Amino acid sequence: MPLRVVRRHSTGALTIDGRIRLKDGRSIRIQRRARSDDPALAEEERAALEAEIFRTDWHGESRGVQTFDEAIASYLKAKVRSENTKGRVRRLRDAIGGGARLKDIDQDTVTDIRERVFDDAVEATVLRELITPLRSILRHAAKRKWCDEPYFETPKIIEGRTLYMIPDEAARLEAAAAQHLRPLLAFLLGTGARLSEAIYLDWRDVDLLGSRAIFWADRTKARKRRNAILPPRVVVELANLPHRDGAVFRRYRDGQPYSDHEGLYGGQIKTGWRAAIRRAGLNPDFTPHTCRHTWATWHYALHKDPLRLMQEGGWSSLDLVKRYAHLMPTGHENAIRRYWGFGDQAVTETA
Repeated sequence: MPLRVVRRHSTGALTIDGRIRLKDGRSIRIQRRARSDDPALAEEERAALEAEIFRTDWHGESRGVQTFDEAIASYLKAKVRSENTKGRVRRLRDAIGGGARLKDIDQDTVTDIRERVFDDAVEATVLRELITPLRSILRHAAKRKWCDEPYFETPKIIEGRTLYMIPDEAARLEAAAAQHLRPLLAFLLGTGARLSEAIYLDWRDVDLLGSRAIFWADRTKARKRRNAILPPRVVVELANLPHRDGAVFRRYRDGQPYSDHEGLYGGQIKTGWRAAIRRAGLNPDFTPHTCRHTWATWHYALHKDPLRLMQEGGWSSLDLVKRYAHLMPTGHENAIRRYWGFGDQAVTETA
């Protein structure tokens, strides 16, 4: 069956679909979204693709003819990737199509995806969810001489307001949360852990007597092991959990560990989080990651030590922690200490 342009019933998108028989008798299946929704332009693309396939069959492959699927497979196999990274890769594949040739992925591709998928996203989201992962995949492919080094226009990021909670708001959030979420929220607010680090924490990596938890490199954003100091409040919350093996934090509905496919964009606790925010009357823009901003803001308010904050929070440079300096209004220090379970005494080795 030769290639033809068809319109998909499910999405209405124009798709190039069909089979081509090669000179050695093999048959290859092609199924990819057309780059334009204009039937005439899609037909031109179909003809060009068909001609390229026959030319490659007779004269051999040229640079950039490998598919996006091939690049993705090689990229994921090269080293361990986080679940968030895998989720972003899946989203890119859905937007671009696994059969797209690497040489056809360019700035126009980015513009098209941005208009279709990220039409209402801020610049930081476009950079994080689209440009950065796509650039990483294509750079990996370029090192294998599958394509040229990618170049995409990088959106200018204007630093927005850093959202954080004062101790009273954190207490209201915990009080409004479902019972099974409270230990997790206390852990996030007490350690600065990212949600992905917390929900994959195993009891083998928790030392309640030593007030410490270990986040291993395969679960941290910086790909480096990090030790988290547990404030007394967090130690008590963990000690009261009914189990001592496997995942520390578990789903309420079945008591099982959170699954990988829930790991993108805070999906593990999204419903419970939104309900708690609503009941507590807090800013609806707060997300689970706000707990990390809150911990960092409180940490600086107590210690005024950006280097210590960088090390304990797992940031790669001091520039990344400057945003937390002088955010917290003066006068909340004792409330922070009480929230973390230290009473009103000064905090020295733990925070």
